[in-house]
Amino acid sequence: MHFTIKGIAAAFTAAMLLSGCAYQPDTEAQFGDSVRHMTEQQTYNLDAAHNPAAEPPMGGNPDRLNDVLDSHRNNAEDATEDRGALAVIGL
Repeated sequence: MHFTIKGIAAAFTAAMLLSGCAYQPDTEAQFGDSVRHMTEQQTYNLDAAHNPAAEPPMGGNPDRLNDVLDSHRNNAEDATEDRGALAVIGL
């Protein structure tokens, strides 16, 4: 038999490609685990997330809250304009 480097490389490549099709990890069982984990890690109080209070949180500076709402409403109107891709980075 006469073996060449090209023949050996082709046989090796074919074997690797076919073996890649044989391995199928069970990804469906883990689908969404990363999102659930991330959400859980970003929740400050897990007990409050599972059992929310019936009453809304009280307190806050009304002037600051109104400024936040006004800023949000004004910026929402500006967002409807098409300012191009450079507006996203502030140019």
